[in-house]
Amino acid sequence: MQTQLAPEYQNTAHGQEAEAILRKCVHCGFCTATCPTYQTLGDELDGPRGRIYLIKQVLEGKEPTRATQVHLDRCLTCRNCESTCPSGVQYGHLLDIGRQVVDEKVPRPAGERLKRWALKEGIPSPLFAPAMKLGQAVRGLLPESIQAKVPPKTAHGAWPTREHARKVLLLAGCVQPSMLPNINYATARVLDAVGVQTVVAGNAGCCGAVKFHLNDQDGGRAQMRANIDAWWPMVSSGQVECIVVNASGCSAMVKDYAHALKDDAQYADKAGRISAMARDLSELLPAMLPELAGRLQGRVHFKGKLAYHPPCTLQHAQKLRGAWNATWPSWVFRCSPRAPNRTCAAAPPEPIRSCNPSCPGSCAHASSPRSMRPAATKNPR
Repeated sequence: MQTQLAPEYQNTAHGQEAEAILRKCVHCGFCTATCPTYQTLGDELDGPRGRIYLIKQVLEGKEPTRATQVHLDRCLTCRNCESTCPSGVQYGHLLDIGRQVVDEKVPRPAGERLKRWALKEGIPSPLFAPAMKLGQAVRGLLPESIQAKVPPKTAHGAWPTREHARKVLLLAGCVQPSMLPNINYATARVLDAVGVQTVVAGNAGCCGAVKFHLNDQDGGRAQMRANIDAWWPMVSSGQVECIVVNASGCSAMVKDYAHALKDDAQYADKAGRISAMARDLSELLPAMLPELAGRLQGRVHFKGKLAYHPPCTLQHAQKLRGAWNATWPSWVFRCSPRAPNRTCAAAPPEPIRSCNPSCPGSCAHASSPRSMRPAATKNPR
């Protein structure tokens, strides 16, 4: 795709990166076949190829409009198009640039600005945990639409106390400790069972994805730097083997630290090492299955059938497909893998297990007739 960048973007880092990505696109349209928003809405501008054209026009000097902004907002950032693209177009990075450029030129309505501010400041905030605890206490009194966003309180069990020579860092995250704390505790117990100690750095927090994808990219990068600073003493001294992340959206973000901070002279090298050490939990589990099998045999009595949903952030952002469900422990339960390339907008009938905390909730929402309206296709971030 030929490009003629406007003078204001020609010598900028964003402009040069965007131009390199745009030049890879051959506008073949293969991406539209796997884009959930295009399949739902049927509008070329709500598919990757159309959004690429919109971003290209803005970078070439055309003034964006509110409609341009809405078309970019509707993208789910699932990056299914990247898996489909034969030319290797890095659509996710281009979209980040496009959204930032458009937001600089198109003011959002006041109500939308307030909602986005509340999300990006509220979710990573220390106040999120007590707010969630209060919501869970009065969950039965809340409207159905809000109940769906407040999971019931779950018991998380005990954190293992044994020490092991092998150690890994765990990103606790910003939402998971208060909404679904059992995931982090279960992760620590599973790793402990195979002789690996889980360490959580006290000063680490949100991975940065919430702010970054709500177009507060500077705020997102500040959170990335804070995590690097929290992890660096253990990483630089070789005390830990890797950085384990058990929410695929977060692991995708941590693996992208190297790209997000590539122009930061102070953090670029550190970010590259952090990204190289990041591991989604699903990458570690297959090798652990033989040892876990002996420990769990006869102790797990689940007789039902589960639907395994591989999140888009696992399949497309991290390019991890099939490694976990191909070695799924049939001695624990029967598993029904989701059809490939399907997002969490389509819900199967079986109970759902996913590598990303928000996906089962989205699947449950998708089973509601109200969610099948085209207007429901919005950016969840």
